[in-house]
Amino acid sequence: MAMQTDVKSAHTSGAQTNQALITGRVRIKSVVITGGAGAGSAKFLDASGGNVLLELDTGANSNMTNVILPGEGILFPNGVWYTATSVVPVGVTVVYA
Repeated sequence: MAMQTDVKSAHTSGAQTNQALITGRVRIKSVVITGGAGAGSAKFLDASGGNVLLELDTGANSNMTNVILPGEGILFPNGVWYTATSVVPVGVTVVYA
């Protein structure tokens, strides 16, 4: 019998720098990003100023993209901090467990 894992989500506007998005040890399962006016990127770090464990490029459009991470997702042992670079996405939603 398979075990069930409940997931949660956190949303933020794209224009953030070193934002504490999720506290505590979590695994990111997927990320939904809506692109902004120009190309940019979204970085997800394991601590304030910590290691970048996931970086996603965003296109110059307002399309929504759902990135599903393989396996059990990416482990963020100290929580998730978010930083946008260049032209920022409109919004970011992280699904985690």
